[in-house]
Amino acid sequence: MDEKRKVAIIAGQLVVGGAERQLYLWLAHMDRDKFDPLVITLHPNHNDYWEKPIEDLGIPLFRVAQRPAKMGRLVEIIKILRSFDPDIIHGWHFFSSVYAGLAARILRVPCLGGIRSQYSPHEKGLDNCLVKTNCDAVVANSQAAAYAYQRALKKKHQEIYTVPNAVLDDPSNRDSLRKELAEAHNLPMDALWVCSVGRMDPLKRFDLLLEMADRLRNEKHKFHIVLIGDGPEKAHLEALASSLNIDRLISFLGEIPNAGRWLKAMDIFCFPSLSEGLPNAVMEAAAAGLPIVAWKLPFCQELLPDAAQALLVEPGNLEVMSSALSQLLNSAQLRAQYGSAARLHILENFDLARYIQNMTAVYELVLKRNKDLA
Repeated sequence: MDEKRKVAIIAGQLVVGGAERQLYLWLAHMDRDKFDPLVITLHPNHNDYWEKPIEDLGIPLFRVAQRPAKMGRLVEIIKILRSFDPDIIHGWHFFSSVYAGLAARILRVPCLGGIRSQYSPHEKGLDNCLVKTNCDAVVANSQAAAYAYQRALKKKHQEIYTVPNAVLDDPSNRDSLRKELAEAHNLPMDALWVCSVGRMDPLKRFDLLLEMADRLRNEKHKFHIVLIGDGPEKAHLEALASSLNIDRLISFLGEIPNAGRWLKAMDIFCFPSLSEGLPNAVMEAAAAGLPIVAWKLPFCQELLPDAAQALLVEPGNLEVMSSALSQLLNSAQLRAQYGSAARLHILENFDLARYIQNMTAVYELVLKRNKDLA
C-alpha cells in the first residue's frame, strides 16, 4: 500500500475509558505517511476527555449529536464523509459501527466494525443485524469477544480480527505518587491500599469489594479500599459502605483521567467485574506490578493465563475471593511474587508496538481485499 489512505473513525463517545484510550493510542501512533485520519464522535456537548487530545494531534474531529430520528444523524454523518472521501470507515464502538456500516454501504467503501467490550448477541438486537450485514469485517479487542461474535454469525461469513489492547509502562516513582495521592485524598499512608478502577455501573460489581472489606475488617494488616471511577452506582455504593459501617475503610476518588498512572501507588488490585472485553484496568494494574485478584473469566484468563500471574477465583464465590485477598494482605512476599509475574507477562505481550502493527495490518488487509474485489 504505497498511497496514503483516508481513514474515517466513528466513535460512540470519547469519555475517560479504556476503549477511548486505545483509540487515542492508535491515532497518536499510526503511520501518518500511510493513513490520513478523521474522527466523528456521537457524544458531543459533554466535554468528553479525549476530544481535545485528539484535536491536539491535528486530526479533524466532527461532533454529531443525537437526533429524534436516527436517519437524520446518519444523513449528517454521510455529509461529513462525502466531503472527506474516505478509503475506509471504522466504527470504533459496536453501536457506532451501525452508522459506520450504513454510511460505508452508501458511499461504497470498505467498513470495519468494532467490539470493545464483552459481546452478547441477545443485547444487541437490530444493531447486531446491521453490523453483520453492512460491515466487511469486525475487529475485537479480545479472543473471548471474537469467539462470541463468531458463534452469533452462524452461517453468515464475516472476517473477524482480534487486536488486543496495548499497555504502557509508566516510569513514575511509586513513593512520590503515593505521597501525592495520600495528600490529595487524605489516604492513610500506613495502610495497604486495595484498589479497583472502572465506571461505577452494576456489572462492575464494586458492591462485592465493599462486602469483602466488611468480611476482612479485622485482618492482621491494616488495609484501605481505594475506588477510582464515577457513574450511576456511586451513590448506591456510598450508601452501602455507610450501612456496613465501613466508611473509614473506603475512599471514593471519583473519575481520574489516566487513572493507570496512579496504580503504582497501590498495593493490591481487586477486580470484581463480571462483564468486560479486554479490561485495560487489569492490564495497567499488571504493568504497574500489582498482585491481582479477579474472577476466573475468559477476559482475565486471556490477559493472565498462568496461575502464577494472578489469583483468579471461581466466579461469584465471594468467600474464595475474600480468602485470596486475605492471603495477599498478609504476605508481602506473595504480593511481590504475583506482581512481578503479572508485570513481566503483560509488558512482554501487550506492548504498544505490537498493537500499532496489528491495527495497521488489519486496515491494510481490508483495503487490499476491497481493491482485489473491485
